Amino acid sequence: MTLNGNTSGNVPESKETVTITGLGNEGQGVGQLSSGKKVFVPAVLPGEVCEVAVTTENSRYAEGTCINLLTPSPARILSYGNFVPGADIAHMSYEYALEYKEDKVLGCLLHIGKLPEETVYSAMKPIIPCEDPLNYRNHMQYRLVAGRLCLINNITMMAEVPGNSILEYQVFSALRDCLEKVFANAPTNLFEEVVMRGSLRTREVLVGFVSGNTDAHEVIIGNVQKYVSSTSLIHELEEACRTEGFRLAGVTLRISATAADKRTRGGTRMLLSGNDYYEEILLGHKFRVHMGSFFQVNIPQAEVLYKCASEFTRDAASLLDLYCGAGTIGLSVLSPGQKLTGLDTVADAIRGAKENAQLNGVPNASFILKPAEDIDFTSVSASMPSPLTVIVDPPRKGLADALIRKLLSFRPGKICYISCDPATLARDISQLAGSGSYALTSVQPVDMFPWTHHIEVVAHLTAV
Repeated sequence: MTLNGNTSGNVPESKETVTITGLGNEGQGVGQLSSGKKVFVPAVLPGEVCEVAVTTENSRYAEGTCINLLTPSPARILSYGNFVPGADIAHMSYEYALEYKEDKVLGCLLHIGKLPEETVYSAMKPIIPCEDPLNYRNHMQYRLVAGRLCLINNITMMAEVPGNSILEYQVFSALRDCLEKVFANAPTNLFEEVVMRGSLRTREVLVGFVSGNTDAHEVIIGNVQKYVSSTSLIHELEEACRTEGFRLAGVTLRISATAADKRTRGGTRMLLSGNDYYEEILLGHKFRVHMGSFFQVNIPQAEVLYKCASEFTRDAASLLDLYCGAGTIGLSVLSPGQKLTGLDTVADAIRGAKENAQLNGVPNASFILKPAEDIDFTSVSASMPSPLTVIVDPPRKGLADALIRKLLSFRPGKICYISCDPATLARDISQLAGSGSYALTSVQPVDMFPWTHHIEVVAHLTAV
C-alpha cells in the first residue's frame, strides 16, 4: 500500500529498448541508450531486455525506469513491479546476489583502489553467505504516515506499509500492528518515526519514538508524557511483546529538530518507560545496546565477521579499536592477556562499551570519547604492550585522511579493516598499501545484509 513519496521525475513519452549488461554499485541495472550514453535502471538484471523511459539525464549518464520488461533473466525471482520496501535487490535470487556482491568487492579493489591484480586475487576469499537470509534485522526504523508505520521503497522512493517484511524480526511486525491500533484509537502528530531494536537470544525489545517538532523541548516532552499516560501505549506494547514471547525492555523518546540531528539520528534523548537499553548475546559475551549506539543488525553474521577478524588479532599483545561503538568488536575478539583501548565519538556508545567491559568481567579494557582521527598514537601506545594491532570499523565514508596519515606515520604491525562500503575500503587500502608500508593479505566479504546491495568486508593489512 503506497502512502506518499516522490518519484524521480515525470516519465517522458519517448522510450527506448535497452539490453542490460551489468549492475551498478547500488544494484541497479546498467545499459546503453541509442546515443551511446550509459543508463542506470533500478530493479533490472543483466541479460534482461526492457523498455526504458529516461527520467533524468546529464552530460555523463542517464537514469531511467523500466516501463515494460520484455525478456526476464533466469536469476529473477520476483516479477517486475513487485518491489520490497527496504530490500532493493529482492528481485534477484540469493545465489545471484552473492555473486554480484563478491564481484563488487573485487571490482572496487581493482578499479577504485587500482591495486595490482595479483595482489587482489591472492587476497580475495569467497563470500560467506548468510545461513538464514530472512527476518535477520534486529534494528528497524519506520516512518509514521497517517498513523501507519512505513518503510521507504528504494525503487519508487515511496513510503509503504511493508506487510510481513522479509527483513525485520517477526516480533517487530506484531509491534507495528499494535502501534497502528493505538494510533488509530488515539491519533497524534507527536511522532515522525518509530525505531525498534531487540534480541532473539535474550528476547528483549526496545522501542523508540522520534519527534521532529521544533517547539521547546520541555513542551514536547510534556505533550509526549501526557499522551503516554492518557493512552494504553505502554501496556499495549508490553502485551504485544508478551504474546510473541518477548519482554519490553524500554521505551524512549528522541527529539531531532534539526536537519543534522535527523541525518545523524542525534538530538535529545529521554526515557519514557523501563531501560534505555536491551541486552544481546554475541560470541558468548553479553552486551548492553543503548538506543543511540551502533550495533550490528545481523547477529549470526556479526559472529562470522568477528571470527574472521579474530584470526588476525589473536597474536597481538594489545588491540586499538577505533570507531569502537559499544565495544562489540574489541570485546568479542579480545584474547586472555590482551589489552584493549577503544575510541568513539558517540557518548552513548562509550558509556555502553564501559558497561559491557564490566558486564563481561574484562578489566583490561578502556574506552575514550574521542574522534579516531584525533588519536595520539605515541601517547596511547605508551601504555599498551607490543605488538599492537589496530582495528578500524569506520562509517560508510571510510577513514579520514588525517587518520590514514597517522597510521602510515606510526605503522602498527597489523591493521584489521572492517568496512560496510567496498568503494571507500578500496580507496583507503590503496593509500595504505600503495605507500609501500602495508601488504594486503586477506579480503573476506561477508553477506551481512541479504536482499540489499550492501556488503560487509574484513580486510587484513600487514606492515612490510
